[in-house]
Amino acid sequence: MLKVLEKTRKIVFWSIDALKGGGVRKHYKELRLIQNNPNSNKSREITKENLARLLKHAVKTVPHYFDISETNPSLDMFPIINKQKVRENFQQFSSQEYVDKHTHEVTTSGSTGKPFKILHDKSKRHRNTADTIFFAERAGFELGSRIYYLRLWDKQYKKNKYLSAIQNISMHSVDDLSDENIAELVAKLENDGSNKNLLAYTSALNTICNYLDKNKGKPLKCEINSAIAIAEAMGEEIKLKVRKYFGVELLSRYSNSENGILAQQRPQNETGSFEINWASYYVEILDLNEDKPANLGEPGRIVVTDLFNYSMPLIRYDTGDVGIVENDEIHKTHVFSKIEGRKMDMFTNTKGEFVSSHIIHHILQFKGIEQFQFVEEENNEYLIKLMVSPEYDRNDESKLRERYLGYFGKEAKIKVKYVQDIPLLPSGKRKLVINNAVKKQKQPVDKTAKESIDFVH
Repeated sequence: MLKVLEKTRKIVFWSIDALKGGGVRKHYKELRLIQNNPNSNKSREITKENLARLLKHAVKTVPHYFDISETNPSLDMFPIINKQKVRENFQQFSSQEYVDKHTHEVTTSGSTGKPFKILHDKSKRHRNTADTIFFAERAGFELGSRIYYLRLWDKQYKKNKYLSAIQNISMHSVDDLSDENIAELVAKLENDGSNKNLLAYTSALNTICNYLDKNKGKPLKCEINSAIAIAEAMGEEIKLKVRKYFGVELLSRYSNSENGILAQQRPQNETGSFEINWASYYVEILDLNEDKPANLGEPGRIVVTDLFNYSMPLIRYDTGDVGIVENDEIHKTHVFSKIEGRKMDMFTNTKGEFVSSHIIHHILQFKGIEQFQFVEEENNEYLIKLMVSPEYDRNDESKLRERYLGYFGKEAKIKVKYVQDIPLLPSGKRKLVINNAVKKQKQPVDKTAKESIDFVH
């Protein structure tokens, strides 16, 4: 009966979309074509036309771009922008064509606590829905099946019971993952005969797996079709634990509220690389310190142009995140080999060089660590906050400190502080890295000419 309901939901979804003009289906077909054939002449032609159409729209209707020539505007004519620029000039970035049209307001505070608001038009909403369906299917999801969604369910995202039932979403808030509530969730998963999928903050999955380590220690008696981690960096340890307890491969998704899904890991890919959403975004990787292309294989700022938001075009938008792009020989395209998160969430070593934030996950090789947070202070000082269980051996502290001296430098001063809790941010996420020194340290700029990145698809 449950499986019949799932298939019915899928049929109803596409039927309603067809009655409304087939907006989502149209975007879905184009998305699937480009993502599955990124280098075909047709794919390149479509993305080129989408970019050209957006730029022409921007220079004609968006006040911030009125000084750019309307005659064949090219992307390099547009300046790099960021959240602060848009926040301080909201009306200047709003298309005059959409002043009297219905738009959807999207707000986010991220890790800064400062509200950031943009507008999405109807077509952009359809595109995001198509993106969500396509990339969920990449992970093993089938439209209509049940999603166990673990996030902070605030006013903007919380769905009423009727809508969540129609969409087959089981909502669970990450701000209330007590042992009692996790036990209820586990029982619910094991007694649910639906086709089940997990979509959750990485830290929430880690909390659940820590609970299972202590209280169960064996795989759950249920079948999970797909598992996607969102919002936070994911280490190999949590991937292994999800495989152990839920019997499914955990994939990491890179997205933000203002744009949508930017990239996602491919299943059964040993490299852990991320498939970039070339169909919906034009992606550039720029030098960490200058507005010039980064070298292939080196860290750079992730700058995106949203090809489908006409109500408030985000063109050459600096996401604040850092990534590394390399060639994927199998799929003959560029991929993110690493996504580091925000530049402010990276470390600098004692030489002032940026170090991957992914090194923090090596701390889970030490038993009994339930939560952790790394803080980089000034003068080569680093603080590691630990919330530990009785299983933790304090004799491991010297080994832990020695491990991270290898990353930060032998001159680093590393302190370990034991705490009762690592508080959640207002967004429901847990900040694992705080860098108080990055603004005052400069990274040497490599002037050596190397292969730069061509992102035309």
